[in-house]
Amino acid sequence: MVLQDDDVQTLPVHSISAGLDYPGVGPEHAHWDQVGRVKYTSVNDHDALAAFTTLCETEGIIPALESAHAIAHAIKLAPSMTEEESIVVNLSGRGDKDVVEAGRLLGKTWD
Repeated sequence: MVLQDDDVQTLPVHSISAGLDYPGVGPEHAHWDQVGRVKYTSVNDHDALAAFTTLCETEGIIPALESAHAIAHAIKLAPSMTEEESIVVNLSGRGDKDVVEAGRLLGKTWD
C-alpha cells in the first residue's frame, strides 16, 4: 500500500511527526488491510496537535506526536460509540522529545 497518483508515481507526504512522514506501509500491514483485520485512517496535523494538547492538559501525559495522531482519531470515534464499547490507544513513545516542536507549532515559546 503506497500513496500514488494515477500514473503510479509515489505522492509527496507530510506530517508534523517525522515518524509518520512516509507514503506507504509494509507488507504485513498491507495484508492486514486486505483481510479486514485493520482499518487505516488519517488525521491532519491540526487535530494531532489538538489531541497532543488535550492529553497533556487532561491526563498530564505528554504523548509522542506519532501517538497524538491515534489519540485524535480516538477523540473523533468516541462520540459514535456506546457506553459498553471501549477504545485502547497504545502510546508508542514518550513525548518529551516532541515538546519543543509541538510548542513551536502551537506558537508557544520558553525562555
